[in-house]
Amino acid sequence: MVVYHVTSYKKFMKYMRSGVISPPVRAWIDIKEAERFSKQTGRCIIIRLKFPDKLVKRLEGHGGKAVYIDQPYPIVEWLRSAPRSENK
Repeated sequence: MVVYHVTSYKKFMKYMRSGVISPPVRAWIDIKEAERFSKQTGRCIIIRLKFPDKLVKRLEGHGGKAVYIDQPYPIVEWLRSAPRSENK
């Protein structure tokens, strides 16, 4: 399941240092909801993640559009596969 995790710059840097997003990892199933939440909270970073379908749990409320997993989400693999810009 593709989801969108909204975070702050400070927490994003913590993810980079640790290599994981610590549980519970909350996310939105809809990019529009993630953008709305980002504007509402001032958290300017939205990360697209792929949650394993069998681990996904729904958060109460939020119109059924918020989900979470109770396991650390490794981002080291995601960072390795991200396209890199080269300064020439």
